[in-house]
Amino acid sequence: MPADFAFVFLFPSMYKAASVPPGPTEPEEMPYIPHPDTLSTRTLYSENGLLTKGSFSLDTSGMASFFGGDAAVAAMTTLHLDPTRRWLGWYNSPGTYEVVKRYSKFCKSRLLEGLFPDVPNDLATLLGMANMKGAKYIGTQNGAILEETGPFSAVLVKDCMRITQSVHKVKGRQTQPVEVTISELVHSIPDGGKVLLRASVYSPLVAVLPILASFGTAAVCAKFGDWVCLSMIAFGILVNGISCFVIGSAEFTFHCPVPSFDTSGDGILVSDKDQQFVVLKGSEKAMNTITRGALTLAFKSEPSGCKDIKWCSIFLVLQLIVQLLFIPQGSAFGQIMFISSLATSWIYNLWLSSSREKIQREVFVRDVLKSPKTTKFIFGTRTTAVVFMLLVLQPKDHAKIMDMLIPNVTPGWRKFKAHLLSQIRGSQGFCFHDSWWEDPAVADEMIILELLCQDAEAAYRGYQKYLSLS
Repeated sequence: MPADFAFVFLFPSMYKAASVPPGPTEPEEMPYIPHPDTLSTRTLYSENGLLTKGSFSLDTSGMASFFGGDAAVAAMTTLHLDPTRRWLGWYNSPGTYEVVKRYSKFCKSRLLEGLFPDVPNDLATLLGMANMKGAKYIGTQNGAILEETGPFSAVLVKDCMRITQSVHKVKGRQTQPVEVTISELVHSIPDGGKVLLRASVYSPLVAVLPILASFGTAAVCAKFGDWVCLSMIAFGILVNGISCFVIGSAEFTFHCPVPSFDTSGDGILVSDKDQQFVVLKGSEKAMNTITRGALTLAFKSEPSGCKDIKWCSIFLVLQLIVQLLFIPQGSAFGQIMFISSLATSWIYNLWLSSSREKIQREVFVRDVLKSPKTTKFIFGTRTTAVVFMLLVLQPKDHAKIMDMLIPNVTPGWRKFKAHLLSQIRGSQGFCFHDSWWEDPAVADEMIILELLCQDAEAAYRGYQKYLSLS
């Protein structure tokens, strides 16, 4: 390689400078273009301390979905049962999508119907009572038989299962414990069969916790200058507070059909799954509240299409969209504050959701049935329980009721029933003569018949105990 060519190759700038003849004019300077890594943007938060923008962003959409859902709906339904609850919704609540999906059906809006098609709008689904199957009802005086009753009979059966006072265990043979609760219904339903449900169901002090958490996290965001997360928390507080006030203004009413003739409606609720019998003593009018009761929810703006509910639903949807869009623009610390406010509200909603079954029992048993007098007896066998109920109720057709509750399976059972029914109307105890055991058709079932006789005697002892308590 020639020497001059190698020099040019290694030092091109020097060669260029040497080859250009000097002149009076200076070369023009090229404009300075900074490297992209040196570019910076102005932010809405402080660049110092905890709020320094990190290399990660919390997945707030996934967190919001986790902290939402049915718990928020369950918490919202308690608004209709407590007049003070509507004033205590000023916190950043999750689960707004599910709340809108359920309550949007009460207002006439094509937009909301398009967003949430095929969503059930019945109150049973809204209140979590759609899957509550009522117990079988057997009318011992009017002969009515309902294979499945409404959800309020299920509420009453669960309430009877939790009775711990006035419980009497009857001595006798033990196979599988069976509980019999006698409920004396003396309440009266006003004309029209409607009862306005308004009861205090929880302490308002508990609602202070999510409120303090939401306002506290907003204040921390303000202190560190994260105005994005601050505005999102404040927006959630405002929308949820207004929604609770509007939705909580609805009147929650219980109603049932009123019979033309108020005859005796004594009967039995049978829950074989729970080994529970509930003996109902009262008029047919009182019995309809349990077997045929229903709920209605009336908003004050319902004649005009529930415009206030429609606007609350729109703002709840807007809250979800705005928070999902803008929260990732905040700092990592601000996002943690936002999620903390949702987490506290979610725990509060879970507490209300777990209390919903208890609230239903208290409202129905206390406000509708007026806390009827109840007495529970625990028997060792189903036969003892059935004989005891026949003694207490004295139905028109003893044999029919007994056949429904204890099927005829062997000749010995049939003989036992026939002999028992011949004496049960007198309510004077049972007498099994020696001649009763001499039937050759039941010679192979003597041991079983002796046990059944012991069950009948135990039932009569329980009946005497019941008479002494009446």
